[in-house]
Amino acid sequence: MSVDNILLKIEYDGTEFSGWQRQSHDPSIQAAIEDILSKFTGRKTVLYGASRTDAGVHAKGQMANFEAEPKMAPEKWAAFLNAGLPRSIRIIQSQLVPERFHAQKMAQSKIYEYRLLQRSCPSAWDRTVGFYPTKLNWDAIRKAMPHFVGEKDFKAFQGARASVLTTVRTIYRFELFEESEGLYRFVIEGSGFLKQMVRAIIGTLIEVGSGKKAPEDIPSIIESCDRRQAGFTADAAGLCLVKVNYAFVH
Repeated sequence: MSVDNILLKIEYDGTEFSGWQRQSHDPSIQAAIEDILSKFTGRKTVLYGASRTDAGVHAKGQMANFEAEPKMAPEKWAAFLNAGLPRSIRIIQSQLVPERFHAQKMAQSKIYEYRLLQRSCPSAWDRTVGFYPTKLNWDAIRKAMPHFVGEKDFKAFQGARASVLTTVRTIYRFELFEESEGLYRFVIEGSGFLKQMVRAIIGTLIEVGSGKKAPEDIPSIIESCDRRQAGFTADAAGLCLVKVNYAFVH
């Protein structure tokens, strides 16, 4: 039986979801899409996501693939799925990819953004921004950021109950932009990320900005491989998966 391998580009507001991965009782992005696919195909259809975003984390460019009989043109899957999905999940694009393609295993790099609002109260309308009420030293934060770039063991920034073969990852770039007064955007690109790694890095940088840690402390924190040495885990609301890069998928 011939099947199509379909790749989806997915955007979602993760506020009301337990994360990407299907859960036993709580709503997830994967389950919402898989349930529609399985009902249409008449069999269990598995969606392979590039990144298992945590509860409350958002995406502008999550990528996921599934196999299905060629019942419709590849580009029409997006509109079909959007008709049944909640407004907080949108399929931006659907396309045919080679049979061997796997969204998670073939990802070359991932880009995340973390948006942080520094003011006395959180945003009333923007659910995709983290919040910190105390003034931060942004010069100190900028001095600390280059220490994260390169191939390193990031075990000190891995969330609890995570199981991976290796905690070594490569950060290709780490940038900071001021979008508007009090609103800052971190952009981090890496070969891959451990569970809650980006949020732990941001929490550590916030502690640098608040004077609890110094920029010069970062190398020793990384070398310690001890989660207790790093900072707190920043709020999930500010984190967004922006793009997954592949060698031949556009």
